[in-house]
Amino acid sequence: MSSFDANGMNHLVLVVGYDGTEPAQRALRAAADMLERSPGRMEVVFVEHVPASAALSAQAIPAFRQGLDSDAREFESEVDTALASTEVKWHFQHRNGDIASELLAAGEEQFAGEGPDTRVVVVVGGSAHKIDRYLNSTPTRVIRQDRFEVHVVP
Repeated sequence: MSSFDANGMNHLVLVVGYDGTEPAQRALRAAADMLERSPGRMEVVFVEHVPASAALSAQAIPAFRQGLDSDAREFESEVDTALASTEVKWHFQHRNGDIASELLAAGEEQFAGEGPDTRVVVVVGGSAHKIDRYLNSTPTRVIRQDRFEVHVVP
């Protein structure tokens, strides 16, 4: 299967990190704008990250996960609303683990599923906190890899 469109352009798959925050909403809008100009689709990824403090109480984990499942349904609905007026093809997935690692793993899965001629781009919102831009924020950690093109939306 070729991943080129009729005009010979590479098929574009955007892996967009989404957690409902304003930076994530900006990243979603920027990704939709990119797909208005290029053939492709969007894989929207919400990564739940259970804090270490929740792991200290085995009783708290099911309630915490239930809350995150509810968040995931709400985020998927937000994405649906945000993209309803576009013709962007998209899919939502809910993952567990380290945010940067899971976004990159989602990119790997998309690349493996689409083929070597596919251009996979990871799109994330910039950190809301200035200090995070210089430390170990998700955008910084995603940029450090050399597998995919990364767009950090300010």
